[in-house]
Amino acid sequence: MPATTLRPARPAAPAAASPPRDPDEMLAALYADHGGDLRRFAARLSGDRSRAEDIVQETMLRAWRHPEKVGGRTGAPLAWLYTVARHLAIDQHRARQARPTEPAGLTVQAGRAAPDQIDAAIAQWDLATALATLRPRDRDLLIARYLRDRSIGQIAADLNIPAGTIKSRLSAARAALRRNLQPGNG
Repeated sequence: MPATTLRPARPAAPAAASPPRDPDEMLAALYADHGGDLRRFAARLSGDRSRAEDIVQETMLRAWRHPEKVGGRTGAPLAWLYTVARHLAIDQHRARQARPTEPAGLTVQAGRAAPDQIDAAIAQWDLATALATLRPRDRDLLIARYLRDRSIGQIAADLNIPAGTIKSRLSAARAALRRNLQPGNG
């Protein structure tokens, strides 16, 4: 067998030594023995070092809560830790996929706003959120008319739709936006 496929062996624990009975000692031993490998595994799964740290921390917390799962048998702790880490990475991925994304270009950085700009930032955030809930057709009409300052005639020519239809659709889109901006509709 080529020398490149061999991994250096870890020093074996004395045969007479029993696993630590205290959960804190057990957790410290698990982290010392497997923390680095588990972190690299989690980083490969999540693609992000900070998410990997969260996965390892939660995995170790679960090991601390369930010492019976990781104590005793040879090989069982490592298999259990990797399985838990894999499930946590999958859960994180699913949670990120389930969250709605913010509309592009309408992100507000209220954390950097000066105190006198907070109300304007909140109003902009409310408007962005309300626009995001509209049908794409309505949102596009409102953006073209009011944010891009296009005339009814220009919009009608661009869409090859009569100007009266554009006026009717804009009226309906404004009404929908107004309903979404009212308190209690968030």
